Amino acid sequence: MMTVEPRITYINLGLVCWSIGLLVYSSSGVAHADVKLSGSAYSETSLINHDGTFRYGNRSDLHLKAVSLSEGAKLVAELDFYMLYGYLSSLMAGVDGSQWATASDELAVRYAQLLKDGQFYVDRLYLRFPVSSADVILGKQRIAWGSGVVFRPTDNFNRPNPLSLSGRKEGINALVTKVFVGDLSAVDFIVAPADVFKRIDGESNLERLKYGKFASRFTFNRFKTDMAFSYQYDGESRNHICGLDMKGDLELGYHLETVFVIRRDAHNVDNQALEQAPSKENYWQSVLGLDYSFRGKWILLGEYFYNGSGRAKRTTLPTSDFSVLDEFKYRHYLYSQILYQHDIFLGANVFLLWNMVDGSFILSPGINYSLFQNTDLNLYSQMFFGDETDEYGPARLGADQIYYLKLTLKY
Repeated sequence: MMTVEPRITYINLGLVCWSIGLLVYSSSGVAHADVKLSGSAYSETSLINHDGTFRYGNRSDLHLKAVSLSEGAKLVAELDFYMLYGYLSSLMAGVDGSQWATASDELAVRYAQLLKDGQFYVDRLYLRFPVSSADVILGKQRIAWGSGVVFRPTDNFNRPNPLSLSGRKEGINALVTKVFVGDLSAVDFIVAPADVFKRIDGESNLERLKYGKFASRFTFNRFKTDMAFSYQYDGESRNHICGLDMKGDLELGYHLETVFVIRRDAHNVDNQALEQAPSKENYWQSVLGLDYSFRGKWILLGEYFYNGSGRAKRTTLPTSDFSVLDEFKYRHYLYSQILYQHDIFLGANVFLLWNMVDGSFILSPGINYSLFQNTDLNLYSQMFFGDETDEYGPARLGADQIYYLKLTLKY
């Protein structure tokens, strides 16, 4: 079985200090290469309503990015400094709300206090350098495959998050080689070691690739359609994943994404979650998406997702939390969204994610307004509907509605 070693927090101080020093060194003009600095800051206040009880939370984040502008090798460093308040600090730390405190609860409380005090996080730190007709990228970087909005079966590097469609993808440590074989064609090779904190079958994974991910992808354009064939091997689950991704525009925009998963003996198989797809049974996952714009102000989006590893019948799900919706548990899903842009300042949208098997769904309306050229104000909510044990049921997730107010500044 796979376990995760308990810890309050982990900050590679040497890496953080080295990154900060690099930013200061580069921006001070001592470095030979020019450096471009950019970043963003936001403050997001949220209010949760569950059975008439309201809880307050706030997340504040400062993001700094530095990119060397040399013609050869480029170094990219991105740092985050964030603070969590209210229910968010306890939620992220996993604080037990019961009156009987355990050792893990005490650690979680200490972690919650650290989150309130603020944490540094190395978001990206990688070196990109050209080698003949290829680019080699080494370090912590963003890898995101697929053309879907909510459902991306070809993206095995990121956990799905239906509540954060525009959220940043987590950086992962990897070696990526991108070979250009034409104007619109390229081949990618990726080696991504597993999380060093994990212990699998009682073995520490530090400095070992046994449970890492190995992937390759061929991208090209034919008939005004972007296409990609991919292969991935997941060392943790021992699955082989063969994928196809297509995106084009025939007056109506479309994208098609599908994978065939050859399942092997997994270390972390959840037998209950896979009761509709036994551990040694291969399966398909497919997405068909459409988008259409009209009158210059309206955009309609929609996706259907077939999840061959999910439950085909309605079952009782254990209690969970809205913050950990990082997998799709059932067989059929439908996503739709309508966006309206009134002018360059004001826009609105409504998002719907529907579980077609148990009938539960998430509805999220929102309004965004540009106060200035680089300052945005977003007001939106997430509302959960379903029975007590449904996937998106309020009782199961511990939230009926969540209301957000977010102010973002880019520089």
